[in-house]
Amino acid sequence: MDPQALIDSIRKNTRLTDAGEALIISKLIPRQFRKKEFINSEDEINRYTNFIVNGSARTYYIDHNGQEHTIQLAVAGWWIGDYASFILQQPGKLITEALEPASTISISYDDLQWLYEKVPELERFFRLLTQNAYASFQQRVLHGMSLDAENRYLAFRESYPAMDQLISQKHIASYLGMSPEFLSKIKKRLLLKEKQLRRMSR
Repeated sequence: MDPQALIDSIRKNTRLTDAGEALIISKLIPRQFRKKEFINSEDEINRYTNFIVNGSARTYYIDHNGQEHTIQLAVAGWWIGDYASFILQQPGKLITEALEPASTISISYDDLQWLYEKVPELERFFRLLTQNAYASFQQRVLHGMSLDAENRYLAFRESYPAMDQLISQKHIASYLGMSPEFLSKIKKRLLLKEKQLRRMSR
């Protein structure tokens, strides 16, 4: 396991001492998941917070009609899981699955609480991470209420270009609250617009 990507992410947001880095590394748990394997399941307590090293994943819930609704998408360098279940240590409502073979570096809830006491910089890092996640979630809700489907996709593509390339249209459509077929029509329409603009600029 190479924890460097995780350590680099922490150091970008806070001043981490060498001693603090060593303590964090001592508590990291490398995990491997097959495609479609669950990282956490519905009705179980999410015991780990997960940093994706390789691969991609999604978190979703299933409504009473059996319809899946994607809550979060993540690629390498992102954190993923059922955060409510992890923070409250209660059975969760969400499922997190690997969208392809994936590697994560995980930290257990108990170890994270211990690290907060021993490495205050890590608590600051997760506070900033949580604040940014909340801001992104709020923006997503506002987009859902104020933007039409095409502009929701454009906002997604602008904010997460890597995800638009790496994650399947089916899961992006679910994340944006539309069918894959409708997203396909939007992408074809946008491609046509882009071609027309290129012709006009010649």
